[in-house]
Amino acid sequence: MSGRIIITNYKEYHVAVKHDGKRITELDVSRADEKSELGNIYIGRVTDVVKNLNAAFIEYSKGKKGYFSLDDNKEAIFLNHKNTDKVCQGDTLLVRVSKAAVKTKDPVLSSKLELAGEYVVLTSGDTRISFSSKIKDDSIKKEIEECLRNGYNGKVGFIVRTKACLCSTDILMAEAEKLFSRYSEIIEKAKYLTPYTKMYETPKSYQIFARDLFKDDVEEIVTDDEEIFEELKQVIGKNIRLYDDRMITLTKLYGIESFLDKCLTQRVWLDSGAYLVIEHTEALWVIDVNTGKCVKGKNNDKVFYKVNKEAAYEAARQIRLRNMSGMIIIDFINMKDKELTDLLLEDVKQAVMNDPVKTTFVDITKLGLVELTRKKERPPLHEILK
Repeated sequence: MSGRIIITNYKEYHVAVKHDGKRITELDVSRADEKSELGNIYIGRVTDVVKNLNAAFIEYSKGKKGYFSLDDNKEAIFLNHKNTDKVCQGDTLLVRVSKAAVKTKDPVLSSKLELAGEYVVLTSGDTRISFSSKIKDDSIKKEIEECLRNGYNGKVGFIVRTKACLCSTDILMAEAEKLFSRYSEIIEKAKYLTPYTKMYETPKSYQIFARDLFKDDVEEIVTDDEEIFEELKQVIGKNIRLYDDRMITLTKLYGIESFLDKCLTQRVWLDSGAYLVIEHTEALWVIDVNTGKCVKGKNNDKVFYKVNKEAAYEAARQIRLRNMSGMIIIDFINMKDKELTDLLLEDVKQAVMNDPVKTTFVDITKLGLVELTRKKERPPLHEILK
């Protein structure tokens, strides 16, 4: 176990990386002054009900309004006394910011609350128990579902995260109880507080990164920021070290500055001498695999397959590091051997399997282009660092 999670400050950014002892494998970058409202829970006041949209506009923070669909939110959480279940102007509601503001569009608000933990996500307004698609073992799923059903049947629902497979049901249920207590506390306290009160704030980006990637292959979390160090002790609670070597900064020690520069370059070299060319357009991402110097004098499918396999795993790594999303097209080196092509497609599926963000292998086109899609959760790296 030699992996580390490094969290430091670089220019106006918080940078978190996972280092496996040889190289950086995961990356998270956020602006130090960024104050995301996504996932936060507020007490809001209804300012307008627009019948032709079947929606309401709710002021959830002083001077900030959000769009609240009446079709999508059949069970509003009212905090004022009412004789009807219809949303009316002047009502106070408990709402969660489910989508951030986009350009001129207001944030989207929801009455379906969510509290995320390390192993499960508690959901209100939906009592189903659902599982990460990466959990394949039916016996594990059955055991977890029975425990959660027995404890919270009909009260709340849960989304069971991939990491739940790594812990005992006792640990998972302890976290579920902690989340349910927090949820109950929010509901109860909100009855006595005024509009625009923030009832819950989602953890900062680097805190979520550390929490989700702190697994058996990570020895410790290291930071050189005292404030972050104190925060992580509260969130993680163990194996946190404050780096205080004045001779060399964490940024220099782990080559973070040069690494970020490389994550923005168009060309990525592979160990074999081949390289990837990565381009972003308005509609999609394109990754082109080029043989470079690696196949000079060698023109056969077995050599091409080895290069393509290496490229598949590096492309999957670059997709995560650069936070690509939407449609992604990979143009591998053409191979005539169908068996080797089928093997390569399995390699691609395996390479994207461990991506924490949902990534789907779609197909290979008649022109031999591999199609992937990846869920958009945050802006791509080049937009954050611009």
